[in-house]
Amino acid sequence: MPGTTAKRTSTPATKATPKESTPVETKPTVEPVLDTTADAETEETSSPIQTEVQNLIEMAKNCMNIVQNFVRSTRAIAANIKKLERDVKRLDKKNRRSHQNRASNGNKGLQQPKPVYTAEMRTFFESNKSLTDNDGQPIVSDLVYDSEHLLVSRKQALKLVTSYIRSHNLQDQTDKRKINMDSTLQSLFPELCAVKDKKGKVLSEENCKYNTLMAALSRHFDDPKNPKPPKAKN
Repeated sequence: MPGTTAKRTSTPATKATPKESTPVETKPTVEPVLDTTADAETEETSSPIQTEVQNLIEMAKNCMNIVQNFVRSTRAIAANIKKLERDVKRLDKKNRRSHQNRASNGNKGLQQPKPVYTAEMRTFFESNKSLTDNDGQPIVSDLVYDSEHLLVSRKQALKLVTSYIRSHNLQDQTDKRKINMDSTLQSLFPELCAVKDKKGKVLSEENCKYNTLMAALSRHFDDPKNPKPPKAKN
């Protein structure tokens, strides 16, 4: 109707009814099953290898111990060798010094020039002064005289006689110690010649050897005015 306002009828709001939650289905958890058979097989297969490895490690340790012991022993042996070498060198040096002292003391008389009193030795030196020793060195460079006599040492005399024997091939080929005397050596060393009787029978054989020459040289250096007394026989 005109002039009349229609009243709106408001319907009361209805409350939403909560929805019922539907239960969620939970699936049962399935625990994984371990394959113990495979682990067992792995352990069974790896066990011999591990044992072998352990054995190799032990063997290596033993080898290392052996090597270390060997090295220690070698060092000790080397130290002992060095000590022995030092001792040998010291003894050798001492022996050489002692030998040199003895040689120098013993050779003073042999190296000292002395007068030659026999005409045979003087003639021998004057005729063979060009002879050399084993090294090719001259035995007598210059002949020295005093007022009456030739001056040479016993060592020079022995060297000259030895060189004469070598240059004239007088060494016996059967017995290398023996010297086959020629007329020159017979005049120098008559006491070493063979002694025969009137019939030619040999009473004593020739005794000219390298070890008898030095003693036979003495008479050439003995002063006839001051003869030495004969040595007493034992």
